[in-house]
Amino acid sequence: MKRKTKIVATLGPAIDSLDSVRQMVGAGMNVARFNFSHGTPEDHARRHEWVRTASSEAGVAVATMQDIQGPKIRVGTFPGGSVMLEQGAEATLEPGEGEGGDSTICIAYLEYVDLEPGSAVLLADGMIRLEVVSIVGGVARVRVVGGGELFDHKGAAFPGSDTGVPVITDKDTVDLAIGREIGFDLIAASFISSGADIREIREHVGYLPIIAKIESTVGYRNLDDILTEADGAMVARGDLGVELNLESVPRAQHEILQQTNRAGKITITATEMLESMITNPRPTRAEVTDVYRSVLDGTDAVMLSAETAIGAHPIDAVRMMDVISREAEQSPEFVTTPHSAMLLDRSPYASAVAQAAVETANRLRVGTIVAFTESGTTARLLSKHRPRADVYAFTPHDATYRLMALFGCITPLRTPIHRSTDEMLTFAEEYLLEHGIAVTGDTTVMVAGIPPNLQASTNLMKVHRVGSATGGTPKH
Repeated sequence: MKRKTKIVATLGPAIDSLDSVRQMVGAGMNVARFNFSHGTPEDHARRHEWVRTASSEAGVAVATMQDIQGPKIRVGTFPGGSVMLEQGAEATLEPGEGEGGDSTICIAYLEYVDLEPGSAVLLADGMIRLEVVSIVGGVARVRVVGGGELFDHKGAAFPGSDTGVPVITDKDTVDLAIGREIGFDLIAASFISSGADIREIREHVGYLPIIAKIESTVGYRNLDDILTEADGAMVARGDLGVELNLESVPRAQHEILQQTNRAGKITITATEMLESMITNPRPTRAEVTDVYRSVLDGTDAVMLSAETAIGAHPIDAVRMMDVISREAEQSPEFVTTPHSAMLLDRSPYASAVAQAAVETANRLRVGTIVAFTESGTTARLLSKHRPRADVYAFTPHDATYRLMALFGCITPLRTPIHRSTDEMLTFAEEYLLEHGIAVTGDTTVMVAGIPPNLQASTNLMKVHRVGSATGGTPKH
């Protein structure tokens, strides 16, 4: 059986040649992530071209994802590069990225944050905790409740506070224009807090799928609204783990995956999955367990960040993700649909057909499902029901072919345009026979929207015996 969980790997300085990208693809990378918080446009364009070349050479779909930085809220600077914040001391917060001191901390975008007495302010990945004592004339006075040394440009978070921080910064606007020129397949958007944020980003990216990174308590709380507009959600456990209590992160991950799957959308689990492999050739047992449980939680994809971008063992990290995922998929828990049977999708008829196809394949112990799709909707809906069978999704469109690389349980394949349903079935039979996926007499389940070549809703499911369309002889 093919691996059903997809692997997203971040490209960076550790991936410095076409050959290294070839090895990443060979090890199992399905999606290449480009982190626009780092690197130059030239770096990203060069690596993007390597991905396209390696994907074409290997004959496998590999999607490319542009991850924009978003409004990263950071402190400013301090004389000498840091300041020691002592427990019980008080300080004033000021907006901007200027220089602070012992009693003043500058924070970018602070003017957009709705603070009130009692609000928490977390600095340096939550290592330093402040509490708002008073707001006088719009100026926040805070007390240090968890002290430490605060260095220049460390991150700031405001758990539970509403923010009106612009979702797209000037840098993001420039980066998205660069991304359009390079030709990315989808966008990952940082610090999303509402569906309106997604609508604003869509004005810049048009039809491209958008994955909302859930990394704040506000985004977590507003997930339903976000999912009405986004094409998927990423559990961004780094910043989310700062805003939430650490012990709450596993529950939040589980709920975000459940909720997003139930909406029929793409799910990605990210951050520190194999963190120790940045320097070590093997992960810890705890990290292996984390990846394993994420797969059973129902994630479409698991993501590597620094492990492959700057790590010493990027290829081994992808291989490790591959073997852990395969092992998790052997568990009976994996094929237990991790959400309600009927997806809350905007295409209820298509969802019903997809559900019926997976249930039929499961009950008949059919090992292969064939899907034909124009936009990828058919394949996405099939993936959400976690079929035991291998799903081969055919499309004539390059953008759909690459996007399906992110769909759990789906193997994307190209097909020419067909003029009739019979022609589609004949093509599918020939492919299955020629590639040794099936033999004459095997049963398959086929799913499509008819008539062909239109973005029609999925409306056809056929239990099909291989050989009945071709006479058992592949045609050339």
